[in-house]
Amino acid sequence: MRILVTAFEPFGGDAENASLEAVRRLEARAERPQPGVELVVGVLPVAFGEADRALAALVAEHRPDAVVAVGEAGGRTAVTPERWGVNEDDARIPDNAGNQPRHEPIDPDGPDRRAAGLDVEALVAAIDDAGIPAAASDDAGRFLCNHVAYLVAGLDVPGGFVHVPAVRSSGLAGVGRETDAGAAPVDAGLGFDDLGRALEAIVGAVARGAARGTPHPDGHRVDRADTVVQGTPDVVYDALVDPAALAQWLPPEGSTGTIEDFDGREGGGYRIVLRFEAPEDTKTTDDADASRVELLELIPGRKVVQRIRFETALERFRGAMTMTWRLEPVAAGTRVTVEATDVPPGVAQEDHEEGLGSSLANLAAYLQRRGPRG
Repeated sequence: MRILVTAFEPFGGDAENASLEAVRRLEARAERPQPGVELVVGVLPVAFGEADRALAALVAEHRPDAVVAVGEAGGRTAVTPERWGVNEDDARIPDNAGNQPRHEPIDPDGPDRRAAGLDVEALVAAIDDAGIPAAASDDAGRFLCNHVAYLVAGLDVPGGFVHVPAVRSSGLAGVGRETDAGAAPVDAGLGFDDLGRALEAIVGAVARGAARGTPHPDGHRVDRADTVVQGTPDVVYDALVDPAALAQWLPPEGSTGTIEDFDGREGGGYRIVLRFEAPEDTKTTDDADASRVELLELIPGRKVVQRIRFETALERFRGAMTMTWRLEPVAAGTRVTVEATDVPPGVAQEDHEEGLGSSLANLAAYLQRRGPRG
């Protein structure tokens, strides 16, 4: 498997860029290649127009099976894979070519944001396993890192973006607020070798298939919601696979639900019927939505993947939607993230995300009532 890893040149008057030093360490470690991995690397200019052309040239030359782009964030102390890139350039400082776009779209015809084509939670887990602090990030800023994150997420192969702390050989970085507004450069307590090990873990995860998601070309839609709930991931997981619990928390506000024909094994599934107090544009009957849920993947305490088909005669609601529920332990309990792809076009994204958020709020309330042991 050929994996392209890119870094950025130094910028903003600094003589070093931690992403470049990290990729150099990764390349040096590749003298002991991981089984089945062909690593190729490239350096991108810190210039808006030139970065596009450089990335395209590297992809055309190497024809990689996956792409990992790396940049630095001065105010961060952990390695942070980005969940998506946003379709906006808004530069706090000029790039290395003297350009400073403000509130300009990256692609006038593109979606507002593109989700990473790699499984961000799997990347975080791999970095953690390597002994390097890691966390998922929901915001890549609006400088060149976000610009490239947006481009990489639109490739026709799985691609993602990773921020590393702005480590320096000595002292602190002179830049830092390009990713996180108002953030001052900090000492992450890491060295370039640590960052190289983190990237090696990422490459290994991608090569093993553990972190390879679905490419997100132009127009690919991801509906998403997340929240932090009380309880351990194991307790939360039980609420995701228990029919009695699902009937209580899954129906969004203004609806009630019933769970039928429940088979909680991987490959099994169930039928769910939602009935609405004030029905509007329902899919199955005048007051209800019914759907079949297939359980594709069950990882206790970590993840539930479902395929959902609405029972409907309406073409705009037909199709197989995939929903992925991920559980991540945090200090306050468990972060629950749900993402939906291949959503039928008749389901408005804003309405769907509102409904997902409502279900997550119900889940939080349900777990609070149940207590810490679930």
